Amino acid sequence: MRYFKTIELWIRRHFNRHVGMQRIPIVVSHPQPVISSNDAARILLLRQDRIGDVLVSVPVIRALRSHFPTSTIDMVLSMNNISVRQAVAPYINDVILYKKGLLGLLKTRSALRGVRYDVVVDLTDNASSTSAILIHATHARYAVGIDKENRGVYTHVVPMADRSSVHIVDRISRLLWPFDIDAIHLNMDLAFPLEAQHVQQAHNEVRVASKSSKILGVNISGSQLSRMYPENMLIEVMASCKDQNSEIEIVIMCAPQHREMQQRISTATGCRMIEPSPSFSAWAANINELDAFFTPDTSAVHLAAAFKKPCVVLYKHESADLMPWYPYNSPCFPVVTDGGQISTIPTQTVIEAIDQCLRSL
Repeated sequence: MRYFKTIELWIRRHFNRHVGMQRIPIVVSHPQPVISSNDAARILLLRQDRIGDVLVSVPVIRALRSHFPTSTIDMVLSMNNISVRQAVAPYINDVILYKKGLLGLLKTRSALRGVRYDVVVDLTDNASSTSAILIHATHARYAVGIDKENRGVYTHVVPMADRSSVHIVDRISRLLWPFDIDAIHLNMDLAFPLEAQHVQQAHNEVRVASKSSKILGVNISGSQLSRMYPENMLIEVMASCKDQNSEIEIVIMCAPQHREMQQRISTATGCRMIEPSPSFSAWAANINELDAFFTPDTSAVHLAAAFKKPCVVLYKHESADLMPWYPYNSPCFPVVTDGGQISTIPTQTVIEAIDQCLRSL
């Protein structure tokens, strides 16, 4: 495995040095008809990163499908985000699954070479050697991306918006400019289609089982331990919110791996547990049944935005020049720390944010 990793790193360095910076791309600074429907019979979208990245890309993908209703639109996803294929399914024809590592990269590169795409759109706003290698493999006439360090892999770039003040949805919406699409005239809200069986199951488990007319869902899970609020602090927050808002039921939600923690919190607070969801779609349907939502910064934030659920989100602001990924165009009461992990956020600050959120209902 170490041998393959060494080769993979050599390939990436070699590509970046000798191939990835050869072009001088054309800068597209406003919507204009650079790429017409005649030039875009086959479009490839690159989004081989995380779940949240796919969810915030839906408005751009939806706009491309609306603009090119008869084009073939395929998308590269990865093992990290294939679970949310459902989010983009209404707008794309096929998915090419990228598996991390040298063999996965070579296999994906080979698959793309055989298709003959006309246009490649790189939806990432960070420089990615994987995207660069995949773009080169397609031999597409047009390669569109955001102007960044690896700009030489594209034929056309759009200016990078201010990452500290412009939401990620609005930043990547600039990728529509070479297609003469102006997002300012479009509905750019997030969306996530739900399966009927999951809608009914979630309604029964979350809503029908409740004795309250309003429900606050508390997601205790994060993508890693450092992105989770400590158990004892969660108990303190939930107990206080329960005392102050007796007319609102608090339900505890989590990923399967945090089931024992969920049980302990339920025992300590008397709050009802919602069984961990077997799929991302079922998880989304549960969030759709809530009236308000509390969560650390995870992909669940973007589901709350898709369903317009008011939410309190805990953020660790790691970089002053990068805006946190707030729920897009949806009610939000963010609690942000720039001094460490989210565990450093005082419980009283969280309680106040939740109280403000509940008062908005």
